[in-house]
Amino acid sequence: MRSGWKFGAMVVSIGALAACSSREAATSPSQFSMAGIWNQGARLADTTLKQTHIHTGYFFFDQEGGSFAGTGQQTGFCHSETGDYVGPLATGLNYDITQGVQQGRNVSFQTDLCSYEGVMTADGAHINGTARCEYTDQGLHFVWTGDWLANREP
Repeated sequence: MRSGWKFGAMVVSIGALAACSSREAATSPSQFSMAGIWNQGARLADTTLKQTHIHTGYFFFDQEGGSFAGTGQQTGFCHSETGDYVGPLATGLNYDITQGVQQGRNVSFQTDLCSYEGVMTADGAHINGTARCEYTDQGLHFVWTGDWLANREP
């Protein structure tokens, strides 16, 4: 369960960073650019199959105007009643990020298996949001939903 601890620590760190800012930072369009490297993590659940999934990794975004695209990479594990396993959401392989839309601090994008929506913090350094991932493996249809977060790399 060390991976769960790391995700929890990342969530606490982001919460602490957000709590330390008592005033709204000045915002400019460049602060809200998605361009760059973001470390990211998610905690998702498939409530029908009673499984959880935790991953960490990176998003690499390029932006043009209000749209963006890029690639991602993540590792992690899923947990079922029979134990932990690595599924298609945490293989460590690169995947494409498409259909990225940014409107002010609101962002959304797709991968081959997942849809992400989120809101960037006022300083443009963090994103918190929700994700939905869906696939079929060995005859079982998985629908994962939950929270994700990302921190801009300096």
